[in-house]
Amino acid sequence: MKLFAGSLLLLFCLLPFNGNAQKYTLSGYIKDSTSGEALIGSTVYLPRQETGAAANAYGYYSITLPADTLDMVVSYVGYESLAKRIILDRNRTLNISLIPQATMLKAAVVTDKKSRENVEAPKMSTIEVSVETVKEMPTIGGEKDVLKTLQLLPGVQSGNEGSAGFYVRGGGPDQNMIMLDEAVVYNPFHLFGFFSIFNPDALRNITLIKGGFPARYGGRLSSILDMSMKEGNLKEYHAEGGIGLIASRITAEGPIVKDKSSFMVSGRRTYADAVVRPFLPKGEDGAYYFYDVNGKVNYKFSDKDRIYLSGYHGKDIFFTKLTDDDFKLRYQVDWGNNTGTLRWNHIFTQKLFSNTSLIYNDYGFRVNSEFDSINVGLFSGIRDITLKSDFDYFPNTRNKLTFGFNFSLHRFIPQAIKGSKEEIEEELGILFPPDQVKNVNESAVYVNDEIIISDDLAISLGVRIPWFNYKSTNYWSVEPRVTGKYSLSANSSLKASYTVMNQYLHLVSSSSISIPLDLWVPSSDIVKPQIAQQAAVGYFQNFFDNKYEASVELYYKDMRNQIEYRPGANVFFNDNIDEEFIFGKGWSYGGEFFFRRREGRLNGWVGYTLAWSERKFPDVNRGLTFPAKYDRRHDLSVVAFYNFSKKWSFSAVFVYGSGHWVTFPKGSYTLPVNGWQDNNSWWMNAYPGGSFNHYEGRNNQRLRAYNRLDVGLKYTVPDSKWDSEWRLDIYNLYSRRNAYFIYPVKEKNPNNNLTRTYARQVSLFPMIPSISYNFKF
Repeated sequence: MKLFAGSLLLLFCLLPFNGNAQKYTLSGYIKDSTSGEALIGSTVYLPRQETGAAANAYGYYSITLPADTLDMVVSYVGYESLAKRIILDRNRTLNISLIPQATMLKAAVVTDKKSRENVEAPKMSTIEVSVETVKEMPTIGGEKDVLKTLQLLPGVQSGNEGSAGFYVRGGGPDQNMIMLDEAVVYNPFHLFGFFSIFNPDALRNITLIKGGFPARYGGRLSSILDMSMKEGNLKEYHAEGGIGLIASRITAEGPIVKDKSSFMVSGRRTYADAVVRPFLPKGEDGAYYFYDVNGKVNYKFSDKDRIYLSGYHGKDIFFTKLTDDDFKLRYQVDWGNNTGTLRWNHIFTQKLFSNTSLIYNDYGFRVNSEFDSINVGLFSGIRDITLKSDFDYFPNTRNKLTFGFNFSLHRFIPQAIKGSKEEIEEELGILFPPDQVKNVNESAVYVNDEIIISDDLAISLGVRIPWFNYKSTNYWSVEPRVTGKYSLSANSSLKASYTVMNQYLHLVSSSSISIPLDLWVPSSDIVKPQIAQQAAVGYFQNFFDNKYEASVELYYKDMRNQIEYRPGANVFFNDNIDEEFIFGKGWSYGGEFFFRRREGRLNGWVGYTLAWSERKFPDVNRGLTFPAKYDRRHDLSVVAFYNFSKKWSFSAVFVYGSGHWVTFPKGSYTLPVNGWQDNNSWWMNAYPGGSFNHYEGRNNQRLRAYNRLDVGLKYTVPDSKWDSEWRLDIYNLYSRRNAYFIYPVKEKNPNNNLTRTYARQVSLFPMIPSISYNFKF
């Protein structure tokens, strides 16, 4: 508590004294002139006063200054800047609309922030990716994927071949908090992890935070992925969509009441089931497909109040059915997410803005099987109801104070089993555990202040206090957050950050594949919260009138109470799953290098990561340190966009990474039936006999390096009412046979009866060309 009190005292001591000079506030929203959507992070700059402000996550800005005549410049990347003169002789509200630039190059921009935001802002380890960039990437089957685009950024690593899963700075997949319109998404994957559930056509903003976390975020150790959906065009009706080899999609938006209320709805579905089912043999039926739907509406009640309602529903379904005269088998697996967010934006005063949200989200998977008269079903899931409120306070041009709270009710069902209980227990000898339902409370309060101390020095200082309750178990902590920036010149700066994060919800996986059978479990008296401390330093530099950007970040992250299944764990049909876990610690460190060309006919970026990630568990590897599975020493991504003309453009992605770690046997041995034949009778019947592998160490072998080249060619057909494009994407252009997994194979030589053991590699994707058609009207 001393740390918390000291942090609060420092926050308010750093608030500059306003003095007695008469001051007034200029505030309002900055929006797109064609759609009315808020422009997040757009900037207002006052050259004569050498100050300015950035719009918040809802497009709202506020500046307090002495009475004066202001020459203001409002700007946002991809939009025409607006110059305006304002006489500030009273508090004024000024809403601003910016006109999009008509340029063929704006689609290949990585970030929508102002050109020097990366150097000037007191934040680091944060990357904002434009939706247009995601759509320009070459992909499999023409399906544009947010998570696969993030894998191309430094500090972010991919999972298996083709997977949309990602790992940030040595952390596991559950250590990434993924939010869609503030709702947490627990399983963001379709097709067993190969595609994400996020349809880029429905998205407006994508922000990834890897470190230096603002105090408003918490609950995960490694990253925050914050995405928001489009609000809907307030001016006119529009639609866009596409037809690919894997799925088709359609998005519509427009005004409900012009300039006051709008809607957006988007849908996507695969059609592999419709293609395959007609060719199945008689007596067989089966299919796999996924779909998702996004929707959002908003209504402006007044200049101070606006309501938003948004939601997502998506599901994957796989089933197979075999029947004949004497036999019937049906098996189905389905999993999916639902989210709903009701938001209220309110302006209390020109200096105080609030956003209050009521959020619902759930994730669940089901397995149902029926064999003759025996049927059994397995369900696991998690459901949240959250109330949160965030406040932005703008006391003056040198301070931005944010504070708020959140409270969540979690309902866990690690596993629930239904079916023909008596027959299964009698015939199969499997005992049904009772249904497991765990109700959990999680809450937090926070305060954060961004302070400009001088023209060269700025700091973001905050503290977050989370609290967690499950039955009689209570956990709470104080999480300090500090990020500082010191300008070396107008185009370069040094930054540093330190954060503490706690995680009370855990995903326990027995596989490297993002399968839906992974279990979410809460902290308890046995399962302690995961804790991480992360420190980072960085150098940031812009060149040639901000056309080029470069940065270097070094980080170290210490992680405690890491969780895994114990060897031989009994995952299902277990009414005390907490006893199946083991706990240890981990740490990761490394350097991230990023270079980007922002504009021009040829643009793109190069990202390189040099990193180490290690784990230590008392019950694994004899208690010795071992590399984490996704400890990847080198990770390189090269992304390029080239515009030949207004009609033709080209994109390419090259990736290279050190291979993943696997555990291979160092040898094998054979025991006779009933163990050793000696006078020590206690060895008798110790082993059933047979051949056994001998292992030395966890993750003792690294696979071959991974590399791949993807290319895409786009032809645009411009039209005043119907814009369309054809895309040719080629995944893995030179058909590199990268390892999906490797397994040992034993082969006996018939000539001498000697057994040879060798490794066999399974590769998933050769060269895959695909054609897709996209349209907008």
